Amino acid sequence: MLKPGKVEHLEDDRAWVKMQKGTSCGDGHCALSSTLLNDSGTDFYIVKAKNEISAPVGADVLVEVKDSMALKISFMIYLFPIILALGAYLTIKALTSNRILVGAVTLGAILISLFILKRADQTLRPDYSITGFIEGESCSQCPFIRKNEKDEKMNSER
Repeated sequence: MLKPGKVEHLEDDRAWVKMQKGTSCGDGHCALSSTLLNDSGTDFYIVKAKNEISAPVGADVLVEVKDSMALKISFMIYLFPIILALGAYLTIKALTSNRILVGAVTLGAILISLFILKRADQTLRPDYSITGFIEGESCSQCPFIRKNEKDEKMNSER
């Protein structure tokens, strides 16, 4: 998966890249931000990426994260809690007809999934790599660049 970004500063063979959350981040929450559960509430997040092309500070770049890692994170955030809660619900429902117990166990499964997500946040770290430069306005899927241009235009009008 390729995403546009802007190099903020360099650190050895790595670069800190500011990236805009895309439509896949839905309503300002992004699975591939720096943490799984702690969202900054901004339109951007910053990642540390391997600077394979020696991009300088300020360069507009394409950042790649392996599709397999993106799928793992998506699974952990979206499917795992549903599967765990549904599995707990169906298991308890088969064992008892006590609605309070069924509800309590299902709620417990949801809380356990949040705890597991928090632990996974500490171990699942996407390996970002800068793989290319963005050439001016040639990038049709780069809302990051258009956002910067809008911000600069608004600042110059003030």
